[in-house]
Amino acid sequence: MKTSFYFVLWILIYLILGLFNNSFIDNNAFIVALAIVWGLSWLLNRIMPDTLTYERASQIAPVLEDVYTGNVSAFMKRLSRESNIEIVTAIYFIVTTIVIAFAIFKAGVNDWIALAIFGFFTYGAITRSFSLSRAKAGLKSNPTPEKCMEIADDTYKLDYASYYNAHNGVAYADMLPPKPKHFQVFKVFSIVISAIASLLGLLYIILGIIIMLSQSSLEAGAVAGMYFLYGSLAAYFGVKDFVSCLNTKSNTMTISKEHTA
Repeated sequence: MKTSFYFVLWILIYLILGLFNNSFIDNNAFIVALAIVWGLSWLLNRIMPDTLTYERASQIAPVLEDVYTGNVSAFMKRLSRESNIEIVTAIYFIVTTIVIAFAIFKAGVNDWIALAIFGFFTYGAITRSFSLSRAKAGLKSNPTPEKCMEIADDTYKLDYASYYNAHNGVAYADMLPPKPKHFQVFKVFSIVISAIASLLGLLYIILGIIIMLSQSSLEAGAVAGMYFLYGSLAAYFGVKDFVSCLNTKSNTMTISKEHTA
């Protein structure tokens, strides 16, 4: 499932947990929500493996096809776009981690688990941004199909050799697995959820700004900062997943046209 789905789920879980009015749940809401999200993710991966496999295949096939056809220009555009996105993501996680640390050490907010998890996410985002930026610089200095192949293998961690062997004498349209029966419903659901995540993120940003403008205490500033950062991340992934869903739809339509041509 898309990241925006889990943001919407996370917000709903927090709202539901608040209805219990239980001190243990209130003090451990982050851990409880994380356990529920992880458990649901595990369950979905086993309920709908064909749908998730097809979605991933429809995302990576265009990358490998650009390598296969030697389309360095298209490969470079995608790499540049993803590199810029990861840089922005890394900056966001760095700022968020700093804000959480500030809330813990200065405002007395007890959220060490969140700090540890966001620290882990921050490390991952920084690592990915450096990896993509290095690959982008390498492709700029050596814009060849061979370099694209190397980046596909080493940076994207894709198996181009298997794709090449499977593609030998086979049309691009046949490189995807069979489309699951209800995949279109899944795509529409993903688009709707990503739009909801964007709107909820915008709402949290507005709430953060309102709190920041209406109260001047240190605690209020920390709460406002958390609202703003969580909201901006939800809005970011909502927009990102919305665009990704549209691109995936465009990719599958293109493949379908090639299949019928």
